[in-house]
Amino acid sequence: MKTAILKVQGIVQGVGFRPFVKNLADSMGLKGWVINTSEGVEIKLTAHPHDLDKFIKNLFSLAPPISQIVSYSLNETEYEDFDNFSIRPSKKFVGSITLVTPDACICDQCKTEITSIKEKRFNYPFANCTNCGPRYSIIKTIPYDRPNTSMDSFKMCSFCYNEYNNPQDRRYHAQPIACPDCGPSLKLNYKGEIITSTSLAIKKTAESVNAGEIVAVKGLGGYHLLCDPYNDEVLIKLRNLKRRKTKPIALMVKNLNILEKYIKLSPTQKTLFESPAAPIILADWVKPPFSSLISPATRKIGVMRAYTPLHFLLLELVNKDFVAATSGNLYDEPIVIDEKQAEDKLSIFTDIFLHHNRDIINRVDDSVAACWEETYTLIRRSRGFAPFPVMIKLPVNDNKTDVEIFAAGANLKSSMAFYKSGYAFLSQYIGDLDNIETESFYGEVFGRMKDLFGFNPKMAVKDLHHQYRSSIFADNLGLNVSEVQHHIAHFASCLCENGFYGDAIGVVMDGFGLGNDKKNGWGGEFFVKINSGITRVAYIKPVLQPGGDAGTKYPNRMAFSYLYSAGLLEKGVKYLNMEQKEQALVKFACDSRINSIYTTSAGRLFEAAGSLVLGHTQNEYEGEAAVNFENIITESCNQKYSFGFHQNELCWVEAFEELLSDLEGGYEKGLIAAKFHNGFIHETVKKCLEISVKSNLDTV
Repeated sequence: MKTAILKVQGIVQGVGFRPFVKNLADSMGLKGWVINTSEGVEIKLTAHPHDLDKFIKNLFSLAPPISQIVSYSLNETEYEDFDNFSIRPSKKFVGSITLVTPDACICDQCKTEITSIKEKRFNYPFANCTNCGPRYSIIKTIPYDRPNTSMDSFKMCSFCYNEYNNPQDRRYHAQPIACPDCGPSLKLNYKGEIITSTSLAIKKTAESVNAGEIVAVKGLGGYHLLCDPYNDEVLIKLRNLKRRKTKPIALMVKNLNILEKYIKLSPTQKTLFESPAAPIILADWVKPPFSSLISPATRKIGVMRAYTPLHFLLLELVNKDFVAATSGNLYDEPIVIDEKQAEDKLSIFTDIFLHHNRDIINRVDDSVAACWEETYTLIRRSRGFAPFPVMIKLPVNDNKTDVEIFAAGANLKSSMAFYKSGYAFLSQYIGDLDNIETESFYGEVFGRMKDLFGFNPKMAVKDLHHQYRSSIFADNLGLNVSEVQHHIAHFASCLCENGFYGDAIGVVMDGFGLGNDKKNGWGGEFFVKINSGITRVAYIKPVLQPGGDAGTKYPNRMAFSYLYSAGLLEKGVKYLNMEQKEQALVKFACDSRINSIYTTSAGRLFEAAGSLVLGHTQNEYEGEAAVNFENIITESCNQKYSFGFHQNELCWVEAFEELLSDLEGGYEKGLIAAKFHNGFIHETVKKCLEISVKSNLDTV
């Protein structure tokens, strides 16, 4: 017999890990204790060595579904006798790291419970257990215990208290545990009439959706605006008020069975759709059953399942298979999270507000994921994923690894990160820092993450672009600040996220980032990483971006620039959808280079091509012309346009010439889109193979 201390790090708090450990120890007849610490979970056991080995093996193989063990250490200590196995109160160590659990989708057991009339929590919209429910959105500080969450104002009734203290119950030490007698409650403001009956509030809200009205519903990390996706009139109203002409609106559905009546999901999409994270999944809808106004320009539409008990109960009463569900916010502002803010800001959309009184501490928007074959990528990383970190392998004997770093991120689709002891903690999605509200949210996230994890950064890293609001924020912290080129940061992030630390070729195709000369724009780059150095070895042939940022909003102006530069303007001018006065203005900007810079941007290249083919003149959202151009691809087409490298520049002149010829010949637009993409991909792969031979690298 020996006594050992086992320290476990990862997602091990708020997921039923301590009850699991106790039940595992009891089943094996082992004695000792388990405790939450600011490092994770600590277990002390007295056991025979072979029982200890078996315990560790079971710990990994049988762990709770939303837990994630990242690392562990085992050390023998002074022998100690124990009477039983117990769960001890949490303790906190200064300067250590605990991983905070992301919010988790309602589990099947809780779903069954809220729909069974015999259960105490029947029709209760805040049911949760150790396998599901709010986590990051309600936490104030660590360790993750009820007094450190927004549930601290709800005193447990005897029924919940008994479940909470019963090791055999799935709510054993579930910190947000609640029931109708002691937990959060709903309040419906229905056009000025206040309704506090839970069943009536849900019923009236669902009836309002069925009647073609927009409703505001407080969810897990903020408010949603919900409406009938089959109703053109209400969708037109929502789009006008959201200033959202064509950008797809997400859908919510009750479960996978209903969704699969309409579309076929890949195994990866199914797994992600039903995962505890439950993000919005981008799917291809061949024959959508709902209004085309959900997505006027593309078949790629996002769908998520009803991930809270409240959403699930609402969809039980909605008379359609789907509801339209978009973030409760004004144009480009952060999602609203409290009653006053909702009724103030969202009153232009609705006079029907379904509130609840569980405070949202950390606002989190819905995550968005796109799947390919056996993998997926997050388009927006927020609910269900934040603030889980990326683990970074530390170089041996590197004294810099103990330095805490704040990484400020970029200006668009902003988020931030904190680095500490091999962990890069990523924030939730924040948004574009183009208004005071989102900039304020950025500062809010900085303060909350800093306090929550006890970060004390000694240096900051920012983008080369000194006018980015994130860069200005970093400059004002009074820390040592380092700059990093935008696309080199993308390459490094890709390496870290995939846990790859060797030498590699990096291909970064992006919209805009200031180049190393701090004068011109980059965005279509080929890099080589050797040891710790990253070198730019090739790029897309530069072209002028007339009018600076206006080039991102008006893709036809970029199309003008490409055609003008290639000597193809006379042949292609009729496809620009541009009046002569505007043509003269753009030509003057190109000739004089007033407010115009050269760019290698892949985003501008594809937007220009998309604008010519689709007649698209103005982007409602970043990259819209390129997104729509990709979405019309005829996937069976294997033909390609003639892109080609001249030394280290990827030239597009012939490709545009061929594209214009096909437009003139009346070719199907989907074929033109396919040929443009295929040509670009072919030349990119060819260049990677060439770089591989020259640099002796086999990883891209």
